[in-house]
Amino acid sequence: MRTLVTALLSAVVILASSCGKEKNDSKDRKFVSVKLDNRIFLSENPKGLIYAPDFTTGNPADEYPAMEITGKTSTGDIINFNMVAPALPFKPGTYPCSKEGNNIMIVVNSGSYPATYSSQGSTDCVITITNIDNISVEGTFSGTVKDLSGTGTKTIRNGAFRAIITLIARP
Repeated sequence: MRTLVTALLSAVVILASSCGKEKNDSKDRKFVSVKLDNRIFLSENPKGLIYAPDFTTGNPADEYPAMEITGKTSTGDIINFNMVAPALPFKPGTYPCSKEGNNIMIVVNSGSYPATYSSQGSTDCVITITNIDNISVEGTFSGTVKDLSGTGTKTIRNGAFRAIITLIARP
């Protein structure tokens, strides 16, 4: 009898553990990822900062809140983008790179030669915040970036990010 109870109890435990829901932690993952032409760059745990406005510097650019997201890949490549807003808090929406203060920069340190790509002067480059709260921000970005060494342009596709954000004073 004891063996039968032990076997039934073991079967119940095994069945209960195999039928349990698997945890979906994809929303917990923080990243910046982008496809630059045909190459994919992925950065885990990017740093997100929101700079509070500072009206004491006399610099008009400091009077607007700015958000900066920076990610570094395992191979040393850097993905960085900035956005400005008219006031805090930042809101979901589109932040075109053609507006002063909004930009994307990708520094490629891996591969055959180093290169820096910037959205400066791009008319089709956009950063979109799809969700933001007091803790995190997520969204997408895409457009054309130019090689700062003057060798042409590249296309950013499927850019996506999710980062923890911290509000700080301007440096």
